Amino acid sequence: MAKLLKLEVKESKEELRQLYKKSAYHLRPRIKMLQWILKSVHSIDDLKNHVGVSRNSIAVWKRTYRDGGLTKLMAFNAGGDYRSGFSDAEKEKIAQKLAEPKQAFTSYKQAQDWINETFGVDKQYHAVNKFLKRNFGVKLKVGRKSHIKKDEEAVAFFKNAVGKDKTH
Repeated sequence: MAKLLKLEVKESKEELRQLYKKSAYHLRPRIKMLQWILKSVHSIDDLKNHVGVSRNSIAVWKRTYRDGGLTKLMAFNAGGDYRSGFSDAEKEKIAQKLAEPKQAFTSYKQAQDWINETFGVDKQYHAVNKFLKRNFGVKLKVGRKSHIKKDEEAVAFFKNAVGKDKTH
């Protein structure tokens, strides 16, 4: 069994109480853990029962506090980095390309190839897909292809005949 890590909390009960009141909801269990350690509860199992989180969270928080103190314990770095890496000029150029009805992209693969060729970057398909959806609200959809040898007169006759036969 691992050796019990006994921490020495540098903050007073009053400081922790004030910090608990001011801190964000998702950071409060960390402060609560320190408050219980001040009350001489050092066992991970006891702390997890008092604080209401998993053993792993308690162990990680104890190590974090030992290594970096309260400032490191209260740092919360969740979430991804969604910056695209494109400058404003490049975004404008992409927007212009998307606005052209005849020259617009017909697939995300075509968009990826154009972006990689035009800007000299190596963006992955998924990154281009998410970038276009997130920044421009793009849904690349193309109508069904039409046969190149179809008779336009037959199409016009069919549309007229179908439209006139409705008896509702």
